[in-house]
Amino acid sequence: MTPLSVRFWGTRGSIPAPGRSTLKYGGNTSCVEVRFGDEVFIFDSGTGIRELGLDLIKRADGAAQRGHVFIGHTHWDHIQGFPFFVPAYLPKNKYTIHSVKSIGESFETIFRRQMGINYFPVEVGDMSSQLDFNHIDTSPFEIGDVKVKTSFTNHPGVNLAYRLDFEGSRSVVYLTDHENHASFSGDSELARRQDRAIEDFCRGADLVIVDSQYTEEEYELKKGWGHSRWKDSVALGVAAEVKNLALFHHDPTRTDDALDAISSEAQKIATAAGSSAKVFCAQESKEHVL
Repeated sequence: MTPLSVRFWGTRGSIPAPGRSTLKYGGNTSCVEVRFGDEVFIFDSGTGIRELGLDLIKRADGAAQRGHVFIGHTHWDHIQGFPFFVPAYLPKNKYTIHSVKSIGESFETIFRRQMGINYFPVEVGDMSSQLDFNHIDTSPFEIGDVKVKTSFTNHPGVNLAYRLDFEGSRSVVYLTDHENHASFSGDSELARRQDRAIEDFCRGADLVIVDSQYTEEEYELKKGWGHSRWKDSVALGVAAEVKNLALFHHDPTRTDDALDAISSEAQKIATAAGSSAKVFCAQESKEHVL
């Protein structure tokens, strides 16, 4: 069976948070690599994509690189690392960048604008690799033998979650920048139906990487900002019967000690609920083989 692994290159939300208190779980913003044999799939291009790019060059050892980048949305913490993604500057390489139309403008326009002359000295057009922008919606599509499904999330603007289904009934879900509907709008049949749809999207996945930015106390002040309480994310993983649940998009104020405590308590909650899932806080540079 084709090897499948996931490695976290950036686990932080909102803004990079380097420093002594974030050494274990990392300070880079969202970037996750999924490797399926020789194929590379990248979720988001936060600041973590810089180190991923350097690692890809080392692994390629001079060979041409091909890959797919899935952008959930174009908020800064999800695209700000792309100008420093070195493989995009090498002519022999090719990357396809997938995302959805944003509010008012295409994601390609917004993506390119962050490298406009007022913000960065090099424009996207100056990158020498072949960059293809693929505007998608919620229609399933395939990349080789990999099936790709998407779902809109509850986040200001437009944001997509992604599910990749691989041979051997293996699957990875990337569900960040999402706010639990019932927590946001109150318990109602509509909210329960919306939450069930997300639950079904994650159903039985080998790994779900899920937004878990807030504690209950923080959420009271930040309701409507488009992020979930970590306890809501654990409940989602239990209900969807996932095998592994990675709590992700850590708040920039969250220290390693605080994340250690959340990881431990989250596992206890899932186990007490009768789940066999492994629950943990996503850790930068950590690789998981599925």
